[in-house]
Amino acid sequence: MGYVDAVLDAPLQRLAGRFVPAPLPPAGTFDGQNVLIVGATSGLGLAAAVHFAALGANVIITSRVASRADAAKHHIEEAAGPSRKGAVSCLELDLERYDSCTSFMQKLKSSLPGPQALDVAIVNGGIVNSHWEESPHGWEKTIQINTIGSTLMGLLLLGWMRGARALRQSPAHLVFLSSREHLDPDLDELSKWSQKEDGILRQVCSKENWPSHWWDAEPNYANSKLLLMYTIEEISRLAQGPDGDPLVIVNSVCPGMVKTEIGANIASRSWFHALVTYFVLFVTAKTADSGARILVQAAQKPKENHVSRCP
Repeated sequence: MGYVDAVLDAPLQRLAGRFVPAPLPPAGTFDGQNVLIVGATSGLGLAAAVHFAALGANVIITSRVASRADAAKHHIEEAAGPSRKGAVSCLELDLERYDSCTSFMQKLKSSLPGPQALDVAIVNGGIVNSHWEESPHGWEKTIQINTIGSTLMGLLLLGWMRGARALRQSPAHLVFLSSREHLDPDLDELSKWSQKEDGILRQVCSKENWPSHWWDAEPNYANSKLLLMYTIEEISRLAQGPDGDPLVIVNSVCPGMVKTEIGANIASRSWFHALVTYFVLFVTAKTADSGARILVQAAQKPKENHVSRCP
């Protein structure tokens, strides 16, 4: 599908998803499986955790704040209902900090008997930042979390999971949350920045290049998702074995417009942005429950769907 077709088709897809939720697999589909969801204390991640728990999985969620982790764990256990068979646990993780990503992997490895025990990993963390903000590592915060942190987490998980293929009947799944907005960046501008000595990444993170237009409420979100798509492409290549078959099935998914807390930053920019955000979400956005169903579907894709693109 070309760029123009994707842009024109997106409103129809979003409207369809708004009123016709994707189906869930049969009860017990994930019985005994271990499912990791990065960023699952609210929104899509939390709703996906409920679905996986209700379908029989042992669910591991991540959180930056202990109090939110406890509340999310209680919610998942209650919302999954009597069909829940597995356990729900939480590990600390902050995608904004490299040391948090590496210490998280150590805790994950000690909590499971081996890499073969992790059946599904969903890298769901992400933010929309309306104002320029620098991360502790010197990058713009949207790029730090959506691109760099998510890529680092994906590489760390893949490096652990791919070695377990011989111990599994089928490949495990690694799913990244992407966005149709990765089609939106100005490629001419990015090409120009690529000629700079410090490269594209430093240029998109530069405060001097931060758009100052009053209407641009999420300046680096599309850039962060485009750069993530490039890293997912490389991660998917690294996931392949010598024969070309994936040792871990890698997918990127775009759930479309979803009502979550992620739009709060845009709405807080001005009364105009608050009004537009409310209207767009009211007309086109699906619930977190509906959006999360797409993440569940991705965790079942066969190897033929390795590296599926976001529409």
